[in-house]
Amino acid sequence: MYKSLLLVAVLISNTAYANIEKALDTLLPYFPNLTTDNITPSQLDDFYEILVQAPQYEIIYISNDGRFIIQGEVIDLNTMHGLFESRLNIIKKQVIDSIDEDEKIIFKAQNEKYIIHVFTDVDCPYCAKLHANMTTMNELGITVKYLALPIAEIHPEAQSAMEKIWCAEDKKLALHNYKTKRILPDSNDCDNPVAKQLQISKNLNVNGTPYIFLENGTNISGYQDAQTLLQTIKLKLAQ
Repeated sequence: MYKSLLLVAVLISNTAYANIEKALDTLLPYFPNLTTDNITPSQLDDFYEILVQAPQYEIIYISNDGRFIIQGEVIDLNTMHGLFESRLNIIKKQVIDSIDEDEKIIFKAQNEKYIIHVFTDVDCPYCAKLHANMTTMNELGITVKYLALPIAEIHPEAQSAMEKIWCAEDKKLALHNYKTKRILPDSNDCDNPVAKQLQISKNLNVNGTPYIFLENGTNISGYQDAQTLLQTIKLKLAQ
């Protein structure tokens, strides 16, 4: 009996792998960098979920026989939530959580209740406006972890300024001084994460600053004052 069950399990496993290979063969002409690691079972019966990066992350679905593709949002009528958005939020959270904490500039709340990751451009006026609320955000229990997103098309000097800040001995003080007083540290060049974080922002389809990610992978685009931000955080985390 045990051997029969084991044989059935092996046959099912082999069939599933063959189907994944078939799906991969179908998609490779369109996504040449795709591997079987990008293909997983989905919540949709007889469909695989495909994670594509071109260059931003995207979810598509392909039937097990490799014939049909679903591209775009799929709504679960029981929850009224989109499968695409829900899965993408999980992936975005994983990407952001994988960034080394030492590569972030962190303003930690003493009584931490919420953590937000903020893609910032130091020459962005709304980013400076958000930073001016830092004391209040921290008092409300919001820890802010900054990531670099210099937007060269609008602020051509931002990337070099941010590299100076990220290379400073005290990155937190350097960022605060530049955002509040426009004082740039005279730091030496170093191996810094600014360019890498800029690329990550593109993969996450971040298209402006400030751009805020919450702990569940959902995001807030643009400036909000501290109290409004707190209410938005609570609302989005409850969804």
